[in-house]
Amino acid sequence: MSTDDKASIDERLRRLGMAKDLQRAMAAGIGKLPVSDTRKSSLTSTSATAVVVVGETTVALAKGAVEAGKGAVTAAKDGTETFQRTRHEQAAALFVVPEPPVDDVTSRLERLSQLHRDGHLDDVEYAEAKAKVIAGD
Repeated sequence: MSTDDKASIDERLRRLGMAKDLQRAMAAGIGKLPVSDTRKSSLTSTSATAVVVVGETTVALAKGAVEAGKGAVTAAKDGTETFQRTRHEQAAALFVVPEPPVDDVTSRLERLSQLHRDGHLDDVEYAEAKAKVIAGD
């Protein structure tokens, strides 16, 4: 994420009030995950973007509903229902069928090597996973 994008996300979080608090809490939780600092940074950045999008969408829905003559409570309820429906639709569209479990050590090591080459595992994560496979875990 570029410096301009990060500044934009930070500014948008500030405008959303309690969204900044939510993002701080999420970042604190992410900071405790047993993953690399690079992965933590990526997750924190992605979660900040998600918080901003949800917050801005909620504000837009409430404003639109109030302008259309609905009260804030009704607008919030309608917005929540729309958000839940959209979230489930998107989750269903993104669902990926996991690969069947690999039984032999060679296949598992080849799969880890491919994940490492593709950038899904950093050097430390790859070494730890490889050691577990070799140890029979």
